[in-house]
Amino acid sequence: MFPKALVVEDDADTRVLLRKLLRAQGCDVDLAVDGEEAIERLEREEYSVILLDIVLPKVSGTAVMDHLRQTNPSALERVIVVTGLNVEDIRKLFPTVCHALSKPVIPKRLFDSIHQCLRNTSYEQFTGQ
Repeated sequence: MFPKALVVEDDADTRVLLRKLLRAQGCDVDLAVDGEEAIERLEREEYSVILLDIVLPKVSGTAVMDHLRQTNPSALERVIVVTGLNVEDIRKLFPTVCHALSKPVIPKRLFDSIHQCLRNTSYEQFTGQ
């Protein structure tokens, strides 16, 4: 079974690119276009990795992380923030997230971040392997 990823991104081009990159790495990918949809998916599914933008319509990425902190704190260790904002500021605000990457995303950095997240968490917990 492949790792399951959630991509939360309001920009269609970035969302499609991230899905393509993740699928090339063997991930099963779900998409959410805003924070509200992300929270709905996170309440129904468990994800190996969560790629999360901060500036989103309806519900912000920070609100999604606040929701995770309240409902499933260990999931924050599987969040990779993908943002146009200052990455160092994000790391200071959310020290428990796995990684924070600047847009535009460099594929090698994305893959390294995903592999680090999977190593830091119990990969078997999500794949049944």
